[in-house]
Amino acid sequence: MIIDFHTYVGASMLGQRSTEEELLENMERNQVDISVVCPVKTIDPFFEKENQYMAMLQKKYAGKLVGFCRIDPNLGKDSERILENSIRVLGLKGLVLHPWEETFAINDKKVFPFMEICQEYHVPVLVETGYPWVSHCFQVASLAEKYPELTFIMSHGGQFDSSGYALTDVDYVMNKYANLLIETSGDYSDEGIENIPTRLGYHRVLFGSHFPWLNTELEIFRVQRASLPREAKECIFYRNALKILKI
Repeated sequence: MIIDFHTYVGASMLGQRSTEEELLENMERNQVDISVVCPVKTIDPFFEKENQYMAMLQKKYAGKLVGFCRIDPNLGKDSERILENSIRVLGLKGLVLHPWEETFAINDKKVFPFMEICQEYHVPVLVETGYPWVSHCFQVASLAEKYPELTFIMSHGGQFDSSGYALTDVDYVMNKYANLLIETSGDYSDEGIENIPTRLGYHRVLFGSHFPWLNTELEIFRVQRASLPREAKECIFYRNALKILKI
């Protein structure tokens, strides 16, 4: 079984585009059973229509797609209302935050009210991590320290850097904060996939492809080729996601 914890569907104002049909075809081709689907950035700064679309996909493809909502913390109370509605009324299962595209630091105090909502509803927070100045793993870690009951998933191995220079930073913060996990997409170093589950536990890593930006087949292969026991790979590919998504 494979659960892809990081995919996007929609037409982004930044030029990228993917459809639900393309995602489902990609899942079938790569034997992915379930995908977490997130909204792309559009001209709607509030993400209301995009969140509604995620809820529709979740309902239409129940058992195949799990929807996460997205908000812009810069919009304050309006985004608080949208987040709560997305979880309580639309039934979306988590929040994705993209500090680079929405232009905010992940540990800025403006983010705190949204974390309190997620904490109230017990939903995980997926953070696009590794972008300079806005979502370095140390910044995500400071948020994890403030909200120890929340589960934070750092995308791209917590670094999004093919040089691997930030691997020691990621290892340090994950060792310190048990509520930090990583998602594997773009983690090009074998050490990034192998070290954390070996040293800190198999439950700390989730598979993700970052569809459509990255190649799902290659992202799956990175985990398959890793020097890890079968139990660890099963945890990465689906067991950890099942627990976090409460499936």
